[in-house]
Amino acid sequence: MEFSERALKDIQKLEKALHDFVSLGLSKKYKQVFDWAMNYFNDAKHFYENKDYFTAFGAANYAYGMIDAILIAEGKKEDK
Repeated sequence: MEFSERALKDIQKLEKALHDFVSLGLSKKYKQVFDWAMNYFNDAKHFYENKDYFTAFGAANYAYGMIDAILIAEGKKEDK
């Protein structure tokens, strides 16, 4: 898999996690974390569009880690 494909896959994974976060009502409970994650999501898309796949990948994964940790702590996702 090329790095551009991997970055896009991770941006899409983050987008789904953010959607789940909102639908579970956690974006209100953890507003600051959600806002940070959304900023990183937007940054990831911006970097991807500008072909900076390495930075896009990093931004998406950083945000995903924040959201994923809360989903696990809240018992909304299994810790694997």
